[in-house]
Amino acid sequence: MPVPTPIAADSTGLPDSQWVTDVRDALRDYPKYTTETWTADGSNGVVGYTGAPLTVAKPPINIPGGLASASSLQIRDFTASQNYTVITSGTPSATQVLVNHDTGEIQWATAPTASHVIQYSYQSCRWSDLSILTALYDGLRAIFPASGKVYTDTSVQIQVNQWDYTLPLWFQDPRSRLLSIQIADPFIPTEPFKPAPGGFERIGLTQIHLPWSQKFSPVARLRIQGWGPYLQLGDLEPQLYHLPIWYALGTLLPKQEAKRIREDTMVPLTQAGGQAPSLQLQTGDYYQRRFEAALATLRRTQGPMPGLPLITVYQRRSY
Repeated sequence: MPVPTPIAADSTGLPDSQWVTDVRDALRDYPKYTTETWTADGSNGVVGYTGAPLTVAKPPINIPGGLASASSLQIRDFTASQNYTVITSGTPSATQVLVNHDTGEIQWATAPTASHVIQYSYQSCRWSDLSILTALYDGLRAIFPASGKVYTDTSVQIQVNQWDYTLPLWFQDPRSRLLSIQIADPFIPTEPFKPAPGGFERIGLTQIHLPWSQKFSPVARLRIQGWGPYLQLGDLEPQLYHLPIWYALGTLLPKQEAKRIREDTMVPLTQAGGQAPSLQLQTGDYYQRRFEAALATLRRTQGPMPGLPLITVYQRRSY
């Protein structure tokens, strides 16, 4: 899939699903709905000495959009015309089923009545959306500090008898940097922001101490500029669009080799259906090298330096 527009911007603003779709396209792993039926025997469907949970034929069960979204599983007792609500933790009630999306196990509070027909449908895939999103956000974190985002925050207002103020969320990375602090007193459109009059002290990762804060009125507002990590995939510039995708592919593909090792007693596939050992490790290593090469390029100074002189502190304080 091509890099989405705009070509140049401070961020793409795209949803996470855009990156998940591109990773699935590279893996050729598209979730498909599967419908199955099971005739209850009165004992299975629960964990116990005489029964076991129902297991779908093609695990894992996908959760489109990740852990915070609704499960793709829909389950119904066709005989009793009873729909069940899916939960992922705790003890199910009479109208609920407990589901392990990774193993595909479905568990009731009590075993369904014998001879009742249970119908269920779900999205089957090799990699769940949650696994892909986890790898994508690992890649997003790995981009910083080779590349980061310049932030501007104007939410901090001066308070009476207060010298310590909470920094924005993007400062909570130890590698983030505070670039400048300016102040407008009062905070109105016709009042320009001017450089802060003195120094400051950063306290931990969440607060900043301003010894000069009480020289200004309670209607003054700070403008804090800093450099920090990308917080969402949509924060990336279009030029960096493919970096988390390459990282995710470099992470996900080698994990399938673990499955091959666990299933070493299976008959190996040959000819068109065959796959050489370690092939996915090599493919994952290829994508990882592309990611690291792109990071190395980002660390270099790009393009010409500015020829015009920057505005001085004296000029900023003179209007």
